[in-house]
Amino acid sequence: MSRLWLAGVAVFVVALVVAGLAVAILTTRGGIDLLPADSPEGTVQRYLLALEDRDYEEAYGYLGAASQSRCPLKEFPRLASYREVRDSHMTLEDTETFDDSAVVTARVTVFDPEIPFGPSEYSYDQTFELKLEGGQWRLAGPDYWCPPLYKYPR
Repeated sequence: MSRLWLAGVAVFVVALVVAGLAVAILTTRGGIDLLPADSPEGTVQRYLLALEDRDYEEAYGYLGAASQSRCPLKEFPRLASYREVRDSHMTLEDTETFDDSAVVTARVTVFDPEIPFGPSEYSYDQTFELKLEGGQWRLAGPDYWCPPLYKYPR
């Protein structure tokens, strides 16, 4: 009876370890701890990671309906690719959540190895405005990822 009990405990412990690894794999990405997907911060994080991976379709999915209507998916990769996220590092500074909107502020540090003299990095604050749409947080502004299309007079 004791061997059977020990085998049962061993199987339980192995199952816990496997479950823990599965959760860790699902909630981390390349050593990055993912923030909750249903949070404004998690939405911003996943948007930026998708841009970094050049997965423009996924990144586009994080835009709100108004932004998507101003910027069709076929135009988004061209416009979004101007915003380089590979040579920068973002840290979450602050989040303000209201009823159906939120503002996420991140500190962006850009590394520029091309600068021959002087500092090769600089920092600035970037704000992301989000709206709750259909129970999910979506990026609502500013439209730096897809600037408004201007019509010039003829």
